[in-house]
Amino acid sequence: MIVTSRILHVLEMGELYHSHAPLDINSSGSEENLISHSPEEIKLEPISFDENDACPVPRPGMVFSSEAEARFYYTKYAHQMGFGIMTRTSKKGHDGKVKYLILVCSEITRSDALRKQYCAARINLTLRKDGTYRINAATLGHSHELGSHHLLSSDIEMRGKRTLDQEVIDMGVNRISYKNECRNHLQKERHLIGENGDGEALQKYLVRMQEQDGNFFYAIDLDDFFRVRNVFWADGRSRAAYESFGDVVTVDTTCLSNRYKVPLVTFVGVNHHGQSVLFGCGLLSCEDSESFTWLFQSLLHCMSGVPPQGIITDHCCKAMQKAVETVYPSTRHRWCLSNIMEKLPQLIHGHANYKSLRNRLKNVVYDAPTTSEFEGKWKKIVEDFDLKDNKWLKELFLERHCWAPSFVRGEFWAGMSINPHSESMHAFFDGYVSRQTTLKQFVDQYDHALQYKAEKEYIADIHSSNNSQACVTKSPIERQFQSAYTHAKFLEVQHEFVGKADCNVSVASDDGSVCCYNVIEDVIIEDKPKESVVEVIYNRVDCDVKCSCRLFEFRGILCRHSLAVLSQERVKEVPCKYILDRWRKNIRRKYAYTKTSYGVQHFEPHGQRLELLCNQFNSIAAVAAEFEDTSSFVKDNLCNLKEKLETWTTLLRKSSQVDVEKSNYMID
Repeated sequence: MIVTSRILHVLEMGELYHSHAPLDINSSGSEENLISHSPEEIKLEPISFDENDACPVPRPGMVFSSEAEARFYYTKYAHQMGFGIMTRTSKKGHDGKVKYLILVCSEITRSDALRKQYCAARINLTLRKDGTYRINAATLGHSHELGSHHLLSSDIEMRGKRTLDQEVIDMGVNRISYKNECRNHLQKERHLIGENGDGEALQKYLVRMQEQDGNFFYAIDLDDFFRVRNVFWADGRSRAAYESFGDVVTVDTTCLSNRYKVPLVTFVGVNHHGQSVLFGCGLLSCEDSESFTWLFQSLLHCMSGVPPQGIITDHCCKAMQKAVETVYPSTRHRWCLSNIMEKLPQLIHGHANYKSLRNRLKNVVYDAPTTSEFEGKWKKIVEDFDLKDNKWLKELFLERHCWAPSFVRGEFWAGMSINPHSESMHAFFDGYVSRQTTLKQFVDQYDHALQYKAEKEYIADIHSSNNSQACVTKSPIERQFQSAYTHAKFLEVQHEFVGKADCNVSVASDDGSVCCYNVIEDVIIEDKPKESVVEVIYNRVDCDVKCSCRLFEFRGILCRHSLAVLSQERVKEVPCKYILDRWRKNIRRKYAYTKTSYGVQHFEPHGQRLELLCNQFNSIAAVAAEFEDTSSFVKDNLCNLKEKLETWTTLLRKSSQVDVEKSNYMID
C-alpha cells in the first residue's frame, strides 16, 4: 500500500492513501480504522529522544525500547505541555518485567471521603515479544487548566498556537486543532466517517469500482491515528465528462450545511442538454479550510492538473472560499445565487413590510441590467425600508461582485443559477439523499442515481439526433441553430427569437464598419409594462456582435437584442464562434461510451467493441513504435482511415432507425 503525505502542501498531521493501492478497513463495533497494516504488523523502530528535542504528541503505535524510555518520554511530554504524571496501573509477569502500564496525569479533579478522581489524560502501554513497549491507547484531553510553570521556554510559542478539542472520538483520543487554520473549528461538529457499517460499505464500493473501472480514482485522507478524515472519488465517466464540461463547476455542500448524516460534497456541471453532470464526490469530517484544500487538490489531481475556469460555491462557507483561493488562484469564483435567494425569506421575514421588501430585492437582483443600476436600486431599498443596520444585507452588498447577476454576467458560467425560476442545477442526488440517509444507504443507491442520469441524457440525445424542433420564425439563423444545437439549448435560442418581437432597433452611430445600436425592449417588471434599453455594437467586417446585456458571454446563447440587430443588418448566417461546441448535438463525446458499473445498456455493445479495438490498436502501436518509418506509416494510414470512417458512420447514423415513441415515453 502506498502511503504518502497529504496531496501537495499540507499540515504534518495528515496522511493520504491513493487509489493506486488496495484499501483495508478493519471494523470493531462502531469504530472504523483505515490502516495499511494491523497495529502488530507496523514495523516501527523504537523511538529515542534527545533531552533537548521537542516531544511529539503520544499516539497509538509508538514503540519504545524500554519501560524507562517510555516513562522518560511521557514525563518530558507532560513537562512541555504543563502537567505532572504518575503511575495509575501496572502489572508484572513471572519474570518480573512490567507487562502492562498506565501513566496518567497526576491532577486530582475531585476528592471525597470515598475516592479520588483523577484527570482522564493518559497513555496505555504493553510489553511486546521483542521486549519493547508500545502505546495501545492515548487520551490527550485534560479536565483542568494546564499549568504554565511546567512549560519549557522553547515550548511557549507552540503551546500558544494549540487548543484542545473537547470532543473525544474513536479510541478516546482528543483531536488537536490549529486556531490559525480555522478559528471556528471548535464550534463545528466533526463527522465520523465509518460508523455502523458505513466504513465497510464504502470500502466495498471503492474496491468494486476499481475492479470494474480502470479509470476510477479515489483518495483517502487519514489523521495521525489512522482514522478516515476525508474521502474523494470519481469514476471514469465523470473524469471524461470533465474534459467536455469541466469549464464551470458547482460545489454543492448542502449535506454539510444542513447536517446530513452523510457529510457529502459534490462537484457538478451542466452538459449539452443543460442537465446536471457529476464530476466527483467527497466526504468531509470537518468544514475547515484544511479539509476543503485537500478536497480541491484531490479534484485537481484527479483531472490531470486541469482546474475549472469558473467555480461556484456557497457564500456562507469562508473556509471553502479560502481553499479556492489557495488551490485555484486563476479560477473565476462566484457564489451560488440560488443559495442566497433561498435564504432571503427567512432573513427578512420579521420585517413589517416583508412582501414588498422581498419583491423589491428580487427585482433588483434579477432585473437590474447594469452594475450602476443595481447599486442605485439596492441603496434605495436600504433607505426606503430603513435597513442600514441589517448586517446580512450590508455584507451581501459589499461582496456584490461575487454573486449579483449584473456583476457576474460578463464571464461564462454556462447559465448556472441565475434564473429565478430555474431548478437548482447542483442538487444532483435529490431523491437519493435525505438528512437520515446513512453512508451505507447512499453507497447502495449511488449507482442507481448515476444510471438514471446517464439514461436521461441518452434519451435526450436520441430526441435531439432523430427529431427536429420546429422553428418559430422564417429566419435562416434560427434554422442554423436548429441543425446544430440539442433540443434543450435550441429552445433557449427560440425563446430569444420570440423575444426579438418586443425589441425596437435604432442607430446611435455608424462609421461604416462599426455600427452602434440602441435596442429598446418592452418588458414587464412587477406586473407593470416598462422599457429596457441596451446597447449593441456590430462590426460589419467580421460579423462581430456585442450586447451590453451580456447574455452570450454568460450563457453562450445569442440574446434577442443581438438577433434584432443581425436581422436589421440582413445577416443570414452567424459565424461559428456563436455556435458553441458545448451545446452541439452532433459531437460524439467519449464519456458517453466510457465503461462504468452503471452504464446505459444501449452502449454496452459499443463499449465492448471500443475496448476490443483499443487492445488491437495497442498491439499495432507496440509493433510500429520500434522504427520511425513504421510509426509514420501507421500514423498516415490511421488519418486516412479516420476520414473514411467518419463519412461512413455519418451515413449509417442517418439511416439508422430509432424507437422514438418508446424514448418519448421514457423521457416523460
